[in-house]
Amino acid sequence: MPLYLTENIHHIGVFSLWKLTENEEELLQMKTLSPEEKDYFLTITNGKRKKEWLTNRILLRHLLGENFSLNYLPDGKPVLSAPAFFVSISHSENFVAVFVSKHKEVGIDIERVRTNMESLKHKFLLPEECQRINPSDNLLLHLYWGAKEAMYKMYSSLHPLFTEHLSLSRIDRQQKTAIGEIKKDDFHKTVNILFREIEDNLLVCCFEN
Repeated sequence: MPLYLTENIHHIGVFSLWKLTENEEELLQMKTLSPEEKDYFLTITNGKRKKEWLTNRILLRHLLGENFSLNYLPDGKPVLSAPAFFVSISHSENFVAVFVSKHKEVGIDIERVRTNMESLKHKFLLPEECQRINPSDNLLLHLYWGAKEAMYKMYSSLHPLFTEHLSLSRIDRQQKTAIGEIKKDDFHKTVNILFREIEDNLLVCCFEN
């Protein structure tokens, strides 16, 4: 059972990380599916997507217990009811990450660190961020990307643009924290960010103050 990491954030919530090593049959033995879940599971044709879908629910059982209901809004945002928790989910090549909170909106992202982020920076950095960031600092570029992905998940209903409405500041690489900000029209919010290097991945969590 490769439960890789569970971390509590005081007064906020808890996130867990699972390393994908099992096959589909092994994962099915770890989670009893409801009739509705079984019907939906049979509609999934991609093998990796099947394992991610099962692991989402195994992690939620670890965090919340056996009884929970996970659904998705039209924009793809996950929603928990019974119990009513805020939730965010992310996948990389080898990991599944879940972040839940009783009282705060949360976001999580995990990405495998790649070597070509400099060529993609115009897709996720503000113009002023492009000016001040060392383009050869690959891990920092991944932090901006992952943090903005996590913030987008928190406020997906606003459809914020990475290159216009989302920004980072006060990055502390020793404490592995930062501050995120979303500004769009009349909406303005700051969020706390923490990040962890997980093997060859970068995990980023965001949560409201």
